[in-house]
Amino acid sequence: MVNMLVGLRPYSLSMHATALDISTDSRGLSQVRSRKTRVVIVSDHPIESRDVAKNLRSLDLDVQLCLFDGQTLTSIPTRIPDAVLCHLVDYAEQGPKLAKVIRAHYKTRNVPIIGAMSRPSPDASVGFDSTLFAPMHPSQIANRVNAMIRLGVMDGEISRRLHTLGEDFGQTPDIGDLSPDRKFRVLFIGKASPSFMVIINALQDKGVEITAAFTSFSAFDYLHGAPFDAVVMNALDQTEPAFSISETMRRNSRLYHTPTLFLVNGHSFTEYKAAYDRGAQDIIDCDADSEEISGRILELANYHRIHEQMKSDFLSLSVDAAVDPSGTAYSQRFMRAHLPRIMDAAALANAPVTLIGLKLTSSSVDDVTEKALNSAYAQTAELINNLVRMQDVVCRWDEDTFVLAFYNTDASEANTILTRITALLDCTVYDSGDFEGAPLSISAQTVISEINTTSNPSGNPLDKLISHLIQNPDEN
Repeated sequence: MVNMLVGLRPYSLSMHATALDISTDSRGLSQVRSRKTRVVIVSDHPIESRDVAKNLRSLDLDVQLCLFDGQTLTSIPTRIPDAVLCHLVDYAEQGPKLAKVIRAHYKTRNVPIIGAMSRPSPDASVGFDSTLFAPMHPSQIANRVNAMIRLGVMDGEISRRLHTLGEDFGQTPDIGDLSPDRKFRVLFIGKASPSFMVIINALQDKGVEITAAFTSFSAFDYLHGAPFDAVVMNALDQTEPAFSISETMRRNSRLYHTPTLFLVNGHSFTEYKAAYDRGAQDIIDCDADSEEISGRILELANYHRIHEQMKSDFLSLSVDAAVDPSGTAYSQRFMRAHLPRIMDAAALANAPVTLIGLKLTSSSVDDVTEKALNSAYAQTAELINNLVRMQDVVCRWDEDTFVLAFYNTDASEANTILTRITALLDCTVYDSGDFEGAPLSISAQTVISEINTTSNPSGNPLDKLISHLIQNPDEN
């Protein structure tokens, strides 16, 4: 199961208690910051891990390989990565012990540790935040690592906002799963073959709520109703309609993150790459043990539920005391209190923080009512919120000015986000308040400021941003 809240405990580098030895690599201590998110692959079979590393690099991740011979872990970097992948072929049973050593080595940060093992074993998932077992495609492993990194970033920002709300606003919002006894909901799509029914029965024995859809039409009726934690499709005899349904789900914003799994005949199925290209997040051999299959389904269901819960948590953190009067963005007071925490976290991770400032102006040849203008600005805040990630901070600095804060984002990346925002502003119109008048459009003067978190900036970066926005707009 995914567990993003695993605690860190102090431990020495000499792990005699676990019968493992570590040799470190200090190359990661360079003061030159790498912009890429860093992943360490711990491998006992470098040739097998080569394709996994290639897929991780295709996601623009910086990859470093460490070797494990069953006894000694060599060249593990001292600089803390964003995630660790234990890719074990020969020593899969050593996974839990290895995870414990790695977690102790990086004791100052909660680094996601993902296990990708050639075979299941008793307690194989212990110590890992997420686990996969063969058969698994390199792109599947890479996507799981990337997903766990995203969860870790979201979890970190939730923690920071809780500290800001508690220490600066005296607020303690209720977050987390408020109904922990809620059953997992899994949708099965396809013919009720014997192999399919064995898995359904195994999940029902674990208290999972199962819904079965025997056609693609009934499947989408269910998918557009109450949400599911995972979708399992029967691809034992043919790839359709499983491929089409999975591909369609990836094009739907509401269903995009719902994990899809294919049940296949491992002896005859060959279209692994095509399946992953269409959005499959796991492909399961029907001959595998039913406990293993149900475990893999629940692993992804649990990940999805945590992701959805974190999205809900972010909404719960927008308490009245910390948002602007329209309720559409955080207030100036919140941003002033919160940005130092973002900068401290970025300094620890040797990561940049970038601010975007936008000063809105109305563009209309006709008179615009004050009510219409305020409504347009509030709607613009909602538009901006929909274009950035949950962990990015959107602040309504004053009536017509917005400040956005981005953790681990440089000026070039922020400019891409700003281009997306201004492009949407350019094609959006609002009600001007005059029935006979032309619609109201909004444009923005903009500025981008990247903060070097590894040095002490002179002056308050927020005040400098606002001053620059007023005096030299659109000079990024």
